[in-house]
Amino acid sequence: MVPPLHPRSGFSLIEALVVLAIGGMALAIIFSIGIKAGDTGFGLGRRAMAAADTELSTNDLRSLLRSYSVRPAGSFVEGVDRPVEGTSTRLVGEAVMERATQCAPQGWAGELALEIEQRDGLISVVCQANGRRVTLASGPGARGGFQYSSDAGSTWSDTWRTAQGDRFAEPRSARVWIRLTGPGMQDIVETAGSGRPQTWARDDLD
Repeated sequence: MVPPLHPRSGFSLIEALVVLAIGGMALAIIFSIGIKAGDTGFGLGRRAMAAADTELSTNDLRSLLRSYSVRPAGSFVEGVDRPVEGTSTRLVGEAVMERATQCAPQGWAGELALEIEQRDGLISVVCQANGRRVTLASGPGARGGFQYSSDAGSTWSDTWRTAQGDRFAEPRSARVWIRLTGPGMQDIVETAGSGRPQTWARDDLD
């Protein structure tokens, strides 16, 4: 008499190998997707950080340009007052910061200088104030510099200086439009002016 067959339990060796192979392929697919997703995430993060840095630098530069104090011709005295002077690579003059930036705190900043430096294919915008030197923006490029206009941008020049004039004549508010081409950003155009009369009226000279 033939003994009854008992039901087989567990996996055979071949079945176990097939299960392991399928599991291994599934893990490989999941792992490769995870790596690609991670690389994509890191790439997006780096681009977001770069965009945030550019936005911060642009906002600081706009604020710095607006903060230059331009005396009207009738109130500027040669040898006493410091002029605001600009070339294509350097802008320097006294400034009252409208807000804190990487370069200087809010309020009186004294002499403020912005410079364009070109070296090894890189363009940098550098700020100097109160003995402190800060690179505000840097990147690859072949051009960069300042231009100035006294007629709201109708004509532009590579140089500008606070105008002198008859100090006995009634001074009128002054303004200069400044355009900055820097690394990794669109052209920035801002105005620096003399502000309200009480900021430049003086009684310290006869």
